[in-house]
Amino acid sequence: MPSPTLIRKRLNELELRSRLRARPRVQGRVLAPAGAFRRLPRAAGLYFPFYHDVLPEYATDLRRHLLTFRRHGELVSWDEALGILAGRRPMHGPVFCLSFDDGHATWRDVVTPVLHEIGVPAMFFVTTDLIGRPGNLTWSDCRAMAAAGFDFGSHTVTHQRLADQDDRAAAHELIDSKHEIEDELGSEIRDFAAPYGHPAVDYGRRDVEIARGAGYRSFASTLRPAIHAGDSPLAINRQGLHPAWPLWAVRTRIHD
Repeated sequence: MPSPTLIRKRLNELELRSRLRARPRVQGRVLAPAGAFRRLPRAAGLYFPFYHDVLPEYATDLRRHLLTFRRHGELVSWDEALGILAGRRPMHGPVFCLSFDDGHATWRDVVTPVLHEIGVPAMFFVTTDLIGRPGNLTWSDCRAMAAAGFDFGSHTVTHQRLADQDDRAAAHELIDSKHEIEDELGSEIRDFAAPYGHPAVDYGRRDVEIARGAGYRSFASTLRPAIHAGDSPLAINRQGLHPAWPLWAVRTRIHD
């Protein structure tokens, strides 16, 4: 179990991030100075930038982020990224694999039009209890996105911190979400992203083992370093971003 001090520190960080997240352009300006001392990656490495909601006013910003990633490296699907980890395809420079979390209606209205326009694949990690609620997708929306070629994974049933759950509740979050998405989309769900996503506080080895036993092939955290061929797909690092951030702020999360 993580220490009480570590838990308090993590919760304080999450509270501050939550406050700044409500004002993403301010958040980006706060982060940007630290990015002045870093650069977007040039060496080989696999990066998994991810976003949540993308309001219409941020569509141009999202496009700018994705086109910048493309100038620095290749943008690949989740399947292709796992192929790199397994050593089935080479990696000669930075490679980026995009994903989105939760189940926002802006995935349908803003995100997928941008992705179609510039030809970028993406994984969408769904929190199943959010689907059908006001401001979120319906299962019909998800089926349409899947039919358009986008990938889906699980982000639990209720978006609870797995470390706070007993064994039965954790299994419910991992397994029942998988089955519900499979039932609704008619295809196997093999990829999971942990809510909040820090392995020292938000989930543990138990949860990874539940995921493995349930048939997931990948398990994603919110740790930030690049990963490489030979690294475990059950320990994928993802870099959380907001499209409103300037590129200097992006460099605080994705860099050599």
